[in-house]
Amino acid sequence: MAPLTHTESGKGATEYVENVSEEKLSSVEEDADIQYYKTYDISSIIRKMDLRILPIMSALYLMSFLDRTNIGNAKVAGLADDLKLRPALYNWSVTSFFFTYCIIEAPSNLMLKKFGAKLWLPFIMVLWSACCVGLGFVTDFKTLLITRLALGLAEGGLFPGVAFYLTTWYPRSLIAFRIAIFFSAATIAGGFGGLLAYGFQHMDGIAGLAGWQWIFILEGVLTFIVAVIAVFVIPNNPQDAPWLKAEERQIMAWRIAHDGDLRVPMDDAFKWQYVRDALTDWKLWLNLVTYWGAAVPLYSVALTLPSIVKGLGYTTIDSAQLHTVPVYIVGCVFVVLAAWVSDRWMRSPVVIIMLSIAVLGWGLALGLPVKSNGARYASMFLACIGSYGAFVPQLVTLTSNVGGKTKRAVAIGIQVGVGGLAGGVPPWLFKATEAKKGYPFGFRSAMIFAILGICSTSVNWFLLTRANKAKEEMISSGRAAAMSDEELAAMGDRSPYFKYSY
Repeated sequence: MAPLTHTESGKGATEYVENVSEEKLSSVEEDADIQYYKTYDISSIIRKMDLRILPIMSALYLMSFLDRTNIGNAKVAGLADDLKLRPALYNWSVTSFFFTYCIIEAPSNLMLKKFGAKLWLPFIMVLWSACCVGLGFVTDFKTLLITRLALGLAEGGLFPGVAFYLTTWYPRSLIAFRIAIFFSAATIAGGFGGLLAYGFQHMDGIAGLAGWQWIFILEGVLTFIVAVIAVFVIPNNPQDAPWLKAEERQIMAWRIAHDGDLRVPMDDAFKWQYVRDALTDWKLWLNLVTYWGAAVPLYSVALTLPSIVKGLGYTTIDSAQLHTVPVYIVGCVFVVLAAWVSDRWMRSPVVIIMLSIAVLGWGLALGLPVKSNGARYASMFLACIGSYGAFVPQLVTLTSNVGGKTKRAVAIGIQVGVGGLAGGVPPWLFKATEAKKGYPFGFRSAMIFAILGICSTSVNWFLLTRANKAKEEMISSGRAAAMSDEELAAMGDRSPYFKYSY
């Protein structure tokens, strides 16, 4: 992987390094030249972090997304026929994953905060790799349902964990591009999964196992291998990174803790008050609406694209699997491009533009004649570009505007957890009974969710702009200067010195 270049020195609100105590930060401020830390060009440090952190995080998420969505490839390879699954039973087997997936997110982030990423992330990977292998040996709907529930419980902590982990390494002005790098693994997983499924399904009959069984078993084994590698390459935080010099660790500790020129770093201790702050923050719940507006169309692509492509006229198993690959490759490019633009411009306009492209894609798929296979296949490119391209900027709109480590960990967990339920919706939108009609209900529903995301993003943009103006008024009137350091530290992102980004 080539180095990710960066010429900026970071801006925005505060991010924090794991296990860096206030005493250590105070010592840095007392013993070092503060101006030196402010003006130091961190480009070389960022490149080191990019090369060491992003590849393994991307590999983790690639396996995560692959193992949750490979049921779509397995269906095309004969899963539903062999287990005698009616369409409704298959849909429940897909949806069940998200029931347990959504409840573990916030608790998992708190466990990651306690035990560190080096142990926690590989641990949950081992658990879900076992579940994935187990899917290769299910014999009926009951065992399939139970194993999918277990898979969701084991896998649920990965995405919010990595998102939170990256906020402890990078200033928020750089975070969207980095999250996009690891999230782009989701689009790679779609294409990679199609290629793997194409190969594994040709093992049909080996050891008495069907092709769809080999898809689950071998992808589970690959996940276990990645988990073992992760134990040896993931550092808990910049302070534990052996490939950073002592001075570089100090610089990043200071820069992240004072990101945004806050007068006082926020309180990072665990307090139930900060959990309550997350639960009552309007930004969380409004962003959840946007999350669903991006996630339902995204999962509509991820979970149903093989079946959609098959319904477009590519009727053989091999053709349906292989025709998903180009769609995901193009989507991957736009995941990274949209995030890169959002870091350097604004996030809300990027989300609106991307979701508008998704609306166009789903709308074309809906409006074109059913037999226009080529044109409707092309519309899937637009749907994938818009749905995947909007996802990271909308996610980072929340992570960048929630201050304090505990509050941020809980908020990310809830956003990804409750938002993750969106993944259970598409199987009920793209009904097998409508395949011959071209899935009109599914295309229409995905388009409506994208429009909902556009509306909620616009409202969020307006409210954040108004909140920033109120903070500026507090500073200009002198009310902010009258606040004590303790008050400012406890206020978190409500501090007048914390500027929201949008």
